[in-house]
Amino acid sequence: MRLKEFLVERLPEVDPELLPSRAKIMGGVALLRLRPELDELEEEIGRLLLEFYRVKAVYRIYGVAGIERRPIIKHLAGEEVREIIHREYGYRFKLDLTRLMLCLGNSFERLRMAALTREGEVILDMFAGVGQFTIPIATLSNPAKIYSIELNPEAYGYLLENIKLNEVEDKVQAILGDCVEIAPKMFRGVADRIIMGYFNGTMRALPAALSALKPVGGIIHFHELARRGSEERFVKQVIDEVESLGYLARLLGWRRVKS
Repeated sequence: MRLKEFLVERLPEVDPELLPSRAKIMGGVALLRLRPELDELEEEIGRLLLEFYRVKAVYRIYGVAGIERRPIIKHLAGEEVREIIHREYGYRFKLDLTRLMLCLGNSFERLRMAALTREGEVILDMFAGVGQFTIPIATLSNPAKIYSIELNPEAYGYLLENIKLNEVEDKVQAILGDCVEIAPKMFRGVADRIIMGYFNGTMRALPAALSALKPVGGIIHFHELARRGSEERFVKQVIDEVESLGYLARLLGWRRVKS
């Protein structure tokens, strides 16, 4: 039985169109988005999800806030779990789900980044978080080195833990600070591939990313939010910005990570 069918059966008085059709499971915790019309039933729905998924806890997600993209989250049922370990394609992420974000919708993108990395490359992960891209690349590929920069001290702490958890200490060096300042000073001309896995403000860090590429050039994976239908205009904007800074740019491809 699917979740919506289960909820319709248990909540016959509720309009089925309002009920959620799925939740995301991370580290034994169900993460749920609910329509505002269901606010008064949120705890009951939470208890039903606890029964349906057999998880330790259910949390409601409202969104994210601030430059650190901190989750706006509310406990609905079960244990008040905070710290979890999420398993994905042979690697693991440890984090406090009430304080830090790990988007499950990006799991394929994390795997794709690892598949694209070539043996012996030097990688610069400019917005490392808890290791969303660093850990898959270090675990599944064979880079010479990954330099992972993170501004948020909480995320940086979990980045260090995840490096140890996945036993990739020999491949990854974590740095606490602002990538815009650190990349030109510490990593000028060293990177074959640069990961810019952040939304809202990635363009600000583009000059720093370009400075970190090897003199022969390299690849930048540039993530940003764009309205549907405006993707090609946005790609042109990025290329124009690169060329205005004195570099030659060629688009290798673009894809929609999620909508």
